[in-house]
Amino acid sequence: MSLKSTKEQLAQLLMEKDNKVIALSGKWGTGKSYMWDQVKASSGDDMVKGALYASLFGLSGMEQVKMKLIQSAVPAIEANPGLWAGAKQTLKVLEGFHKGFGAINDLSLVFAPAILRQKLIVLDDIERKHDKLNIDEVLGFIDEFTQQHDSRFVLILNSDQLAKRDVWDTLREKVVDQELRLTTSASEAFDIAIELTDSDYAEQIRATVESCGLTNIRIIRKVIKAVNRILGDRQELSDAVLWRVIPSTVLLAAIHYKGIEDGPDFNFVLTQGAGNIGSMLGAKKVEEETEESKQKSRWRLLMSKLKISQCDDFELLVVEFLQSGLFDVSQVAIIIDRYVAEADVMNTRHAAHQFFERSVWDHTLTETQLLTDAIEITSKSHLMDAHMVSSLCEIISELPGGQVVADEAVCRWITAFQLKNPDGCDFPLFFHDRLHPRIQAEFDAAKAVAQAKTSVYDACLYVAEHNGWGSRQVIAFQSATVQDMETIIREGAIPEMRFFMAKMLDLCINKETYEQHFGLAMDNYIHACKSIAQDPQSGRLGKLVKRLFIDSKLESLLEPVPPTTVVSM
Repeated sequence: MSLKSTKEQLAQLLMEKDNKVIALSGKWGTGKSYMWDQVKASSGDDMVKGALYASLFGLSGMEQVKMKLIQSAVPAIEANPGLWAGAKQTLKVLEGFHKGFGAINDLSLVFAPAILRQKLIVLDDIERKHDKLNIDEVLGFIDEFTQQHDSRFVLILNSDQLAKRDVWDTLREKVVDQELRLTTSASEAFDIAIELTDSDYAEQIRATVESCGLTNIRIIRKVIKAVNRILGDRQELSDAVLWRVIPSTVLLAAIHYKGIEDGPDFNFVLTQGAGNIGSMLGAKKVEEETEESKQKSRWRLLMSKLKISQCDDFELLVVEFLQSGLFDVSQVAIIIDRYVAEADVMNTRHAAHQFFERSVWDHTLTETQLLTDAIEITSKSHLMDAHMVSSLCEIISELPGGQVVADEAVCRWITAFQLKNPDGCDFPLFFHDRLHPRIQAEFDAAKAVAQAKTSVYDACLYVAEHNGWGSRQVIAFQSATVQDMETIIREGAIPEMRFFMAKMLDLCINKETYEQHFGLAMDNYIHACKSIAQDPQSGRLGKLVKRLFIDSKLESLLEPVPPTTVVSM
């Protein structure tokens, strides 16, 4: 049941006095304790208003449970003095022994019946009790106070987190009169979370939380705090910018705090996207579906729903913040300032996404109307990314008369790309396929220019100075041959050769980290060094290479490969 209906049902069950033990179960963080507090606050029943509460989290004995209940009676008495006339004298006796009830464990056993009789007792976090607290002790306590002292109980627990399922089964079978299971919706969970943790970006966060299906209130509050921390109080941000940064921030935070069941990981989000409209349209299957492919299809559908078409430095900073807790306000400010400056770009992307949705779902539009919309949107194709233009053209070209419009959109994009990259300067690294053939050709040409202008030595220098790399450096590493490496070592100036050897050895030591980015660069370097070390004409250079590999604990990499032994039959 939803939170609203469960709340109404619980209030009704509490009015029925023959319900001695009521169980409220549900997933962790979905608002069970919060709902109980609301029911208690709004109740007109004296027993409910004076209810005593104890969390069993970490408690190892019933004495500790009773002590917590006795301690909770103090504010209850102050709030409802008329309900506790019989227990006041008992509490005065207890105060005479110890003002804070901190040293009266034995006495709690004596006075507990007087204080707890005819009271509503709420036991929370039953599934998180200490192993030393046997469930039979809890059952015995409940049985004693319901049968002998006319007490009633509300048991609150996360039934899906019980270490031993038989604990819950035992409670249900032996003591529970009525059971309610709370199934909080994402919308209800967000309503509670935003009430507890306010945000200026509630509209965008709510939409993303609901799309992600987040129902854990604690996690939603952490997500809200993450968005607040990253965006600060920037009131001037346009809707286009907010819809660019908030969905990915919420998704990444939800992943980090494990709020999405069977959700994607950071790597999938950072290296995938929903820019390929083919996944929305049900692209042709080229191979048999596996469980993994079905899972990734669900993830892509989620990212499509969130309109996350690609990720850049902003998402990388969000991940770094979530993983380390350290936050560089200036770096995020630079990126968001860039987004603000590129408001026209953001608005164009937003319009393109709306066109994607209309083309797929709005069957009332005619193809003529869609083409009219397409002409307006593609007039700004130069402001889109390569995959968005490619996906857009794929749809438009299927409309009557759409091929001409699609061709013009590609031409406009290529002209803008060439103006921004006249000498092969850096361009974003893309992780998707299905680029328009003419756009792919432009990227290939730009890669060739970048390769010609950046050597593997330059790439090493950049990585060392910036503790990172861009597309140009990736291309330089991936395209460097064994001969390129050997030439730098043999012919480079001594300072350059010395730096190059040190940096490449570092990459080899951490090969697993860099291999996915730099390809065979480390292997080619090792082959170059092996060639030099095994060449008798290398003289002292060969000895130097061997010594450097020994110092780096990599000497085994220079050993010759033993010949394969052929066994004659």
